[in-house]
Amino acid sequence: MSIVRLYLQGMKTSIAGRLTDRTDYLLSMAIMLFFDMIMPLVTIIIYSTGAAFPGWSLYEALLIQAIFLMAKGISFPFFFGMVWNTIWRVRDGTLDLLLIKPRSPLLMLIVTAFDAEDLGKLIGGVTLFTVAVFHLPAAALGAWLQFALLFLVAVLMFFAFALFISGVTIIWVGTYRVYEIFDSVTMFSLYPTSIFSRAFRTMITTVIPVAAMGSLPAAVLLGRPADGAWAAVPVVLVFTLAAYGFWVNMMKRYKSAGG
Repeated sequence: MSIVRLYLQGMKTSIAGRLTDRTDYLLSMAIMLFFDMIMPLVTIIIYSTGAAFPGWSLYEALLIQAIFLMAKGISFPFFFGMVWNTIWRVRDGTLDLLLIKPRSPLLMLIVTAFDAEDLGKLIGGVTLFTVAVFHLPAAALGAWLQFALLFLVAVLMFFAFALFISGVTIIWVGTYRVYEIFDSVTMFSLYPTSIFSRAFRTMITTVIPVAAMGSLPAAVLLGRPADGAWAAVPVVLVFTLAAYGFWVNMMKRYKSAGG
């Protein structure tokens, strides 16, 4: 409970700071949401021209992107901000202040990085998900339960990426390109895995399981064949543990502001 109270205090402080300029806050939220909605808009344009992902209707394709956006909408406000937080604190020398706190440095990086602007992603994702589900046949209870589990796995995958990227920025300061690499890698989770070759499907489900961030939860909810869906779960767990180990190792190599 003390961790929960600490995190809620971090949220309160962040939101209070952004509300000092409400116009800037709302504009920033709207702009960030707009850029995340570009892919669904492109998908709508593609389907309006008569093209399509083979075997997938418009709303089924939008469901994949909505799930990814919802997972991103949870991850970016609540913990993914630790990446930028790490970059800024290492460059400014203020990471040292977190190391002397009576809490885990990882927890403090997450608590002090809550980003209220990214809540717009969650709002947009939930809205798009609702629209897509409304236009699709009702799913069975079992499908919803399986979807809920895989959705949690999707969020966990975001956390693993946050750990890896944050670990990199502890040593290699100012590596803003890591975000571009992250966007490029996770782009494959926005499309049905069925459009890729078998070898590539294996790679994005059992090697770097980015498919678990969107397409696999959608396939399960739709009752479609989801090759590698459950094999991806332990892979994501291993991936997350490896990411945490990497982060801890990078933190040990941190030489302070004077180093």
